[in-house]
Amino acid sequence: MRTYKIAIIFIAALIVGGTIGFFTTGFVTSGSIGKQASFNYDPSVPTPVESLKIQTDIGRINFQYNTSNLAHYATVDVDISISGLFMEEKDYTAFFVPDTEWWPLENEFYLKTLPDIWFDPSYWFKSYDITINVTLRTDIVYNLTAIARVGSIEMTTANGVVLNDLNLETSTGSVNFVSKENTEFLGGVDLTTTTGSLTISTLENSTFKSSLKLSTFTGSLDLFGDTSNFEQGIEIDVITGSMDINLTSCVLGDSLIGSVITGSIEIYTDDILYTQDCELNLMTTTGSITVNINQTNDMGANITSIIQTTTGSIDVIYKDYVIDVGAQFTSSKGIGSIDYIFLPAEFSHLSDVLTSVNYNEPYMNTYTFVCTVNTGSINVDARSLK
Repeated sequence: MRTYKIAIIFIAALIVGGTIGFFTTGFVTSGSIGKQASFNYDPSVPTPVESLKIQTDIGRINFQYNTSNLAHYATVDVDISISGLFMEEKDYTAFFVPDTEWWPLENEFYLKTLPDIWFDPSYWFKSYDITINVTLRTDIVYNLTAIARVGSIEMTTANGVVLNDLNLETSTGSVNFVSKENTEFLGGVDLTTTTGSLTISTLENSTFKSSLKLSTFTGSLDLFGDTSNFEQGIEIDVITGSMDINLTSCVLGDSLIGSVITGSIEIYTDDILYTQDCELNLMTTTGSITVNINQTNDMGANITSIIQTTTGSIDVIYKDYVIDVGAQFTSSKGIGSIDYIFLPAEFSHLSDVLTSVNYNEPYMNTYTFVCTVNTGSINVDARSLK
């Protein structure tokens, strides 16, 4: 028994001593590895629309436009910092492919990580700080694609620039996009995150000639549109998370469709002009939907709106101030309640249908809402202030 205890003490001492020695060596050889590189992008054969793809396995991608003369079609500036234990005698090529391989194609940049080496402790404790700054020219029209596997993408356009197709995508991380005044998008705009937030702001006279598609698998999605033109409508999808839409004095040329599987939808519209009859459809499986519509100007078309949730609540606040704008609400429930707040001088109420007194008059532009819940409540607060 005595020999057994001595053996245990000896083994424990080895473990403790080895652990102390391991971490002591790690801290003694700790440090940071840096790598900075700059690249100029110039196509061998220029075209009216230049395609450029920026991809990274990890890090931040920032797009900006030139504020002074730029001789090249684009510049890409990379700043890599890797910190941790056991970094002595290592350089960035222990973790990334060498910079000679960062342009697999003429118009494609890819910062690619190497697989971790499981028996090398420098891989166990490393942390990355990586930024890729891409500077674009205001006089060039781009097809632009950016993909970050782990990291974020940020982009702000410049006043009056023209873009063709735009695709921004992260697997784990956020996308933050700002369309400055008078930006014009000729092709499709598709912004996607798998896990992370997505925020897009469109400022005065931003014009989307083709579709705007926004999606996230898990995270929040926010769209803020100010005096912007969405000529082919908007399509927004969230699997798990929240959706917040705020449109002020915008033009919609096609339907706005928003869908959330698990989570909430909030939408506020103020003085939207519709160029044709279209749909405003909002759906959740589990979660609440809040709709706030304020109309003080002519709408220009008739809008059909399906607002539907399986389990949750629907709240609609509706106000119009125009004599030739009307609204009708038809609500249905499985288990739950329906509550209408209105003035008899402005709306008539029959069963579960609420109709403005001018809804059926000729030359009217109308909102026609169909609200449905399986389990939950429907609350409508409607005013028609002529």
